[in-house]
Amino acid sequence: MFSHPGLIHAILLALLLPILFAVRRAIPRALRSSPSSDDTITARGRRRRVIVLELVELVLAAVFFLVGGAKLVGNPDMVALFRDIGVGQWFRYVTGVLEVSGATFMVVPLMSGASAIILGAIMIAATLIELLVLHRPPIATAACLSGHMYVAWARLNRTRPRERSGSMVGNLAALRCDQTARCRKPFAGSAR
Repeated sequence: MFSHPGLIHAILLALLLPILFAVRRAIPRALRSSPSSDDTITARGRRRRVIVLELVELVLAAVFFLVGGAKLVGNPDMVALFRDIGVGQWFRYVTGVLEVSGATFMVVPLMSGASAIILGAIMIAATLIELLVLHRPPIATAACLSGHMYVAWARLNRTRPRERSGSMVGNLAALRCDQTARCRKPFAGSAR
């Protein structure tokens, strides 16, 4: 994050997390994922996974708000870092804007998967820069990258069970009744 992260950075992160949580709860329900109201074992497990996912998203958002904001404000550590990279200070501003906007979208659950992919791409570039240009181990960037991979996988992995024509699910899907109790059976020659 910075050259010497310390207690002040941990306190800032701890103060930013409840604010981001309050912002996330204020988002309209249409932009949030709707948790199940079941109280079965699978529903409880699903709720735990959602809580872990939201915690990871909010921690990543808080980190990227702090780091991107430090780049935009002109923190001396960030100015020195981009001077060592040798690209120019314009790249610091571009990276800061991308990180702060990505953190903003990370707070919105509907957008967090796409934001995780974009911020993950930034972390891949940062990892390569730390390895090849700065010649130091990319521990922080690898940790952020793994968090973004988890968020992207969890938010964008929405596979449905396949409906086979010989299975019970396929047969039930073939006979769907609407509210007026009119059932329609698909034609035998239809491409379904």
